[in-house]
Amino acid sequence: MSEVGNLAAWLLDGALASGAGGQCALREGDRSWTYDELAGTVARLSSALRGLRLGRGERVLILMRDTLEAAAAILGVIHAGAVAVPVSELATPDDLLEYVLHAGAVIAIVDDAHEQAIDAIRSATPDLREVICTGPPSGRIAGSHDFRALVGQAAPQPPVAMGPSDVCLLMYSAGSGPGELRAVPHCQRTIAAAQDSFGRELLQLTAADRMLSVARLSTAYGLGSGLLVPLAVQAESLLFPAQPTSRALFKAVESYRPTVLVATPSVYAQLASDAERQGVARALDGLRHAIAGAEGMPERLIPRIRAVLGTEVTVGYGLTEIFQFALAGRSSDPGARPGVCGKPLAGVQVRLVDEDGDPVGVDEIGTLELTCGSLFAGYWGGGATGEHELRGDGWFTTRDRFMVDRAGFYHHCGRVDDLFKVGGKWVSPTEVERALTAHEAVWEAAVIGADDEEGLIKPLAFVVTNVGHEGGPALEAELKDYVKNVLAPYKYPRWIEFVDALPRGPGGKMLRYKLRPARGKRRRAETGTLPSE
Repeated sequence: MSEVGNLAAWLLDGALASGAGGQCALREGDRSWTYDELAGTVARLSSALRGLRLGRGERVLILMRDTLEAAAAILGVIHAGAVAVPVSELATPDDLLEYVLHAGAVIAIVDDAHEQAIDAIRSATPDLREVICTGPPSGRIAGSHDFRALVGQAAPQPPVAMGPSDVCLLMYSAGSGPGELRAVPHCQRTIAAAQDSFGRELLQLTAADRMLSVARLSTAYGLGSGLLVPLAVQAESLLFPAQPTSRALFKAVESYRPTVLVATPSVYAQLASDAERQGVARALDGLRHAIAGAEGMPERLIPRIRAVLGTEVTVGYGLTEIFQFALAGRSSDPGARPGVCGKPLAGVQVRLVDEDGDPVGVDEIGTLELTCGSLFAGYWGGGATGEHELRGDGWFTTRDRFMVDRAGFYHHCGRVDDLFKVGGKWVSPTEVERALTAHEAVWEAAVIGADDEEGLIKPLAFVVTNVGHEGGPALEAELKDYVKNVLAPYKYPRWIEFVDALPRGPGGKMLRYKLRPARGKRRRAETGTLPSE
């Protein structure tokens, strides 16, 4: 660790001390920075921020595409002893207003695509003292500072001394809904522990690795895999400012030849589909690791990834609260089944408990609790009260339910607030979704609980049909019968609504809270029980 306890110094000074200064640290298209160039830019930006009266522990909002400058901004804020708050580039002005006020941000660093969005909220955010823009001078908002000019004119300064548990990052959880922001603080201690568990033990990263992560830097998944974890071992990372297309990714894989690819299952699905259509054979067969996280992995997708893209895939379940995966497993592991989340990572302790907090048995559904070295110390500002706070005994109760089988593999059974009971029995939406997507007519599906006219909860499915299939009463009846035959009858969807797309966040995560029944009050549903014999 850095002697001063500063995360940015720990990463960059460690690289320079090991002789990696001339090695490439980051690439962005045709642009690249060595470790020397990155460290110099970070030290000068840190100095410039202190010249703007940025104080130790103050928050800086970072609203940028995944560019070299975005990486420098995150590290520069930390180097200056402040707290970097990266937020999604897809955030609306209303979203930004919530973020700025909730975090108490005093400076914002933005790129040219987001200047107007920040300008739109300035009158409502009096504590936001300064705005720094990376875009060209033409069209810049009044009173803003030029990023390149600030960096170019500043003299490098040493990092601000910090303790290993001092907050340096504030990450907004992807599970946060409107009006329910959950900001997760992290520090050098938690990032170093995540590096040990995720980077060193699971991925076995070295300086010879080349990381290609298409998860965004505004997420813990993307910031860890796309910047902090590779920097910790002096590896090289490729940044994607634009939302990646299959064409761009195939080109990047061919020219960049990554050893590790980090993406969501949705990205792998699109790559497999486009590879089949374009006749691209085994495009990912040179990877050492293909990592999939941030959303559930459909069982039938893994055989397609293996056959079409030419790689095994490591499926993981992670949390912003621990800045890494808690569970992971490779699709080729002995005894592994498609779509299963694997086993606990090194240094991560997990347990499954029932509603009373008592342990559940094998093949029973329980809420996941965990503890590890990278676990946060509590939500920013005391958010997310109640059962999901970090407990005094050092264990954290997640919002996810799992089942562990006799081989020790963990099966995700949905979020606590997604599960619902039908006739006194738990129904896992993901289990019903997997059954639906196993049907040839279904491309995607999402299931929620909905009231019938009696006020009883029954499964409601939203279905996106596959190419060549059309939604309608006939397919609805066929899908209901299909699910009845593969699951316990009470789990089948009583209603099916055919839609063009399902709501997803920037990282591809299903936004289940945005699903709402379109029919208003529903008729009484069938019970779903088998007729008595």
